[in-house]
Amino acid sequence: MICRSVSLRLSVGAPFVAALLAAAPPAVTSDEFVKTIRPVLAQNCGTCHSPANPKNRINFLKAATARDIEADRGLWRDVATQLRNRTMPPVDSKLTEDERLNVSNWIDNRLRQTACSAGDFAGAVALRRLNRREYRNTIRDLFGIDFNVSEIFPTDGTGGAGFDTNGETLYVPPLLTERYLEAAQQILDRAIITPDLVRTFPAKPLTDGQEFSVMQSIYVDTDYDVRVSVSSTEGLGKLMLQVDDATGVPLSAQQGRGGRGGGGGGRGGGQPIYTVRIRLARGLRKVAVVAEGGPAAITSLAIQQKASAPAPEKMAQHYRLLGAEPGSDILRPRKAAEQVLRTFLHRAYRRPVETADITPFLTMYDRAAERGDPYEERMKLALKAVLVSPDFLFKMERRSEKPGIYPIGQFELANRLSYFLWSTMPDEELTTLAAQGRLQDAKVLSGQVDRMLDDPKSRTFTSTFIGQWLGTQDLGGRAAPMITELQAFYTPPVAADLRAEPILLFERILGENRSLLELLDADYTFMTDRLVKFYQLEDQFKDFHSDTPKLVQWPDNKRAGVVTSGAVMALTSHYRQTSPVLRGAWILDTILGTPVPPPPPNVPPLEPVTCKDNCVETAKTAVGMRNKILAHRVSPTCTACHNLMDPMGFALEHFDWTGRWRDKEFDGSAIDATGSLPSGEKFDGASELVKVLMEKKDDFARQVTSKVLGYALGRSLQDGDSCTIQHLADTLQKDNYRGRTLIREIVLSTPFRNSQGGKVTITTAAPPPPKLQKPMVVK
Repeated sequence: MICRSVSLRLSVGAPFVAALLAAAPPAVTSDEFVKTIRPVLAQNCGTCHSPANPKNRINFLKAATARDIEADRGLWRDVATQLRNRTMPPVDSKLTEDERLNVSNWIDNRLRQTACSAGDFAGAVALRRLNRREYRNTIRDLFGIDFNVSEIFPTDGTGGAGFDTNGETLYVPPLLTERYLEAAQQILDRAIITPDLVRTFPAKPLTDGQEFSVMQSIYVDTDYDVRVSVSSTEGLGKLMLQVDDATGVPLSAQQGRGGRGGGGGGRGGGQPIYTVRIRLARGLRKVAVVAEGGPAAITSLAIQQKASAPAPEKMAQHYRLLGAEPGSDILRPRKAAEQVLRTFLHRAYRRPVETADITPFLTMYDRAAERGDPYEERMKLALKAVLVSPDFLFKMERRSEKPGIYPIGQFELANRLSYFLWSTMPDEELTTLAAQGRLQDAKVLSGQVDRMLDDPKSRTFTSTFIGQWLGTQDLGGRAAPMITELQAFYTPPVAADLRAEPILLFERILGENRSLLELLDADYTFMTDRLVKFYQLEDQFKDFHSDTPKLVQWPDNKRAGVVTSGAVMALTSHYRQTSPVLRGAWILDTILGTPVPPPPPNVPPLEPVTCKDNCVETAKTAVGMRNKILAHRVSPTCTACHNLMDPMGFALEHFDWTGRWRDKEFDGSAIDATGSLPSGEKFDGASELVKVLMEKKDDFARQVTSKVLGYALGRSLQDGDSCTIQHLADTLQKDNYRGRTLIREIVLSTPFRNSQGGKVTITTAAPPPPKLQKPMVVK
């Protein structure tokens, strides 16, 4: 009873249940659809979706054979997902959980196995803005400035494959537009040095209560000295300074001769000077002098910026950008501005530019020149317009209106590659290859992948991808936050080390072209003094001393790869309570690509096992967490999923809620870490669980492939991508699952190097199913 069509996040990993119900998933047969699958759907969905029903808008039951599914793959993907998420059929249906999972699994399997029958597919990437990380890195490479975007931009959303590179979730709300303007001004103020303001205005005598005012553009937020010269103090009351009609501040007398700005002190009967230092903000300001208590024979008003010597680094930034020293006379300023803009636009737009691209920004320059702004301020205005233009803020790609698959442009490919592996604009070598038309050459492209992975900037990819895929980037913040009771061994530096462990593991795999399976079974890690204490390994690492992570072998077989890392164990726990359910679901979803459906409605959470006094005696009668879970899953609506999740979670019970090893429960009872899957595999503890996961290495390879591909493309994966994913996974298997092989093959793949022409619907991905339980959060 599928009553509505939804846009879906493609589950491109292993089949939903079959991968865990049997060592090798059975092949999908056409007869099975006719004899088993369609009868279940007709019985439970036929009331609303019968082909004979004139009100039926979702007519998936018109399919009489398995081959008919291929004619409407998107619709059947919707059917599988709604069954899996229990959104259909309605709650009064007699559909059992086993039937629900078997049918959705069969549909997913069929769609995956027949994916290549539809021919090549490239897909269309949604026009998307730079995310916060990409914006920061691009500004760094454009200006040489590290601009902290977290203080000004809101957090980016994630979607599709679960990454912040997804264009379907990178919206541009009105607030963000204002922030872009604010950020552009701050960046340019740091990069360009505006000469100190010194302005003197002739004034006229004032009667009591009268004011003399000027309008002055202030270019730098800083302190300014305002000086008023008077020809005589006879009958003079007070002189008050007002800015933008705010409450006035008094000027104090100072004997002077005049001079620069009418100020300066000295002897010899100079004109009296009245002065005040005030902080002025950038913008057009009204500066007024008001006479109070008597006339004032003022002769001049001077505004002088407090002098400051720019740092050598800022002087260098200024010169690199404008090609001239601050405040220097430029013989042909407009011509110089045009050349600066041409060079800057080529880099900022990440493509060649034409005169038509430059003209609007020269117009901005001209407007600033007409109102008398100095050259540096004219350039700031023009460059500010560049930094808020769509060609800078967005990854622009042009698509053909004709149906088919077309290679993307050379510079577009350079952008895809650079933002994939570096999260920033292409460097000079990529830009040169694009200009030469050589980047689409497979050998050249492969060479660039190796070069870019060897560059330190690739750390951005490894850290972002691993942190967002595994969820470990939240450790120490939203998940497993800093709390006082753990400060003896769990501090912010320890949380940072824990977050870095899986990242450094992935970096080693890519750097040395090792097997991606080491993410599951690596017998090594990267340790610091802090982690030695956290993992309680002081006896095994007595001579170890390092504040920075160093490669070490695990001293035993208690841990391996990322599954048993302290970060993942803490991430999948509750406050003071481990969670076999969360841990098992995390393995299914994150590692094997078999997302667990959300629990049925109105399922109460499991109460934690606690005791305050006499815990040993209490343990004799208390019902432990394992027994609570086993009792909970007796319900038919819970059994199917819990039979998959819980055994894997039980195997990890030796790790406490912070991720540290424990030999016994808090009450002194022995830990039961045994488990068995419906497919027959049995294991006791984490080390044996890892062996079981290694037997599912092809499922894991498909999952990693789909995740990296989704990150690289910046869009939700679609049904048409299944063929590409299977091809990539097969190639990966033939090369012993080497990490660089995956990255290289993704860059050489059809969807990465091409775009789908014609009318292509870019749908927004449905959010992932809600978590079974909330992660550990301490308020």
